[in-house]
Amino acid sequence: MLGTFTVSRPTELGQALGLIGEDSLAYWGGTELFLAMKMQLLTPGNLVDLKGIPQLREIRMNGDELVIGAGTTHDQIATDAVIRGAAGLLSSVTSRVGNSRVRAQGTIGGNLCFAEPRSDLATVLLALDATVQLQSSSGQRRLSITEFLLGPYWTAIESEELLVAVCVPVPAATGVYLKFQFTERPSVAVTAVVSEGGQPCRLAIGAVADVPALHTAESWDQFDAASIAAGIEPVPDLTGSVTYKRHLTEVLVNKAIAAVRAGERDG
Repeated sequence: MLGTFTVSRPTELGQALGLIGEDSLAYWGGTELFLAMKMQLLTPGNLVDLKGIPQLREIRMNGDELVIGAGTTHDQIATDAVIRGAAGLLSSVTSRVGNSRVRAQGTIGGNLCFAEPRSDLATVLLALDATVQLQSSSGQRRLSITEFLLGPYWTAIESEELLVAVCVPVPAATGVYLKFQFTERPSVAVTAVVSEGGQPCRLAIGAVADVPALHTAESWDQFDAASIAAGIEPVPDLTGSVTYKRHLTEVLVNKAIAAVRAGERDG
């Protein structure tokens, strides 16, 4: 059962920033938050419902980046014409997140803030070189996905900050996203992309260790799947042992690289 708490429903971003704090947590869909509260892992005295703030659901192009409001649901990301045109890989991956209920209710901001180690979105956003925009009453700051995700269920966000948007450089990298799963969340996920700027070959590996990891190179020949798999620290659980997950990682890395080299693209 959930404990006793109050709910605030601001309609403007400034109002929300004045409400959040150590004992007052913001939420969008609540798909992860309410599970944690039922398990007594979180016991906030107040919840700040962000669904009434239109700014947090905006999707727009801003120069050389795609800006996605943190309150945008997975279904919206999967179907929005702007996102599909600018970052088709992200749309494709999001359409396969969780189940229909999670996709309809969960949001990109909530997904990242919960920092579930087996997040599909964290892996693909790392590959796409995305950043998160954090805002508080005193100002804004930008963090990369690597800077933001510090560990399982642990991020760099401060108690008075709100994740307001996710920004993806455009033209976005293109590639494939492969995952192995027999539960709602993947055991191992690999994204292989080719970008037009910076390091042309980017390989993100998620769902297997505490946080997703990024590998970059000038060409796909420079990646060695066996070495990459040996270098990760898988979290053993009911979906597999350390040895098993390293084997899966090596297999998926090889498959992802082969797919991209063959010209396959998601989205």
